[in-house]
Amino acid sequence: MKKELIRFSTAKELGKSLGLSDIEMMLIRQKKRLILRLKATRLKKGLSQADVAKLIGSKQPAIARMEAGQVSQVSMDFLLKASLVLGLSVVIKPDKPDDALAA
Repeated sequence: MKKELIRFSTAKELGKSLGLSDIEMMLIRQKKRLILRLKATRLKKGLSQADVAKLIGSKQPAIARMEAGQVSQVSMDFLLKASLVLGLSVVIKPDKPDDALAA
C-alpha cells in the first residue's frame, strides 16, 4: 500500500506538524546558521574536519554530521566548542524583534 506524500510550503508548517514549538524552531535556525559559519571558517582557515575534531577532542565523523546539517545530532555545547577553537564570536538573538517570546 502506497503512502501519500505530504508536502509543506514552509519550514514553520513542517515544524508545527512535528510538534515543535516556536522556540524550538528558532533554535534550529540558529544552529543551522552557526553550522554554516563554522564550515565556512574551517575552510577559510584551511583546516580539515579531522583537524577541528582533534582541537575539540572529538572525531571527524562528528564534524561531518554537523556540517551535513544534522541539527538534532549536534548539541549547542559542541557548536560552541567548535566556535571557540575556530575563533568565532557567537551571538544568539531572535530572528526578528517580533520573534522574541514575551516575558
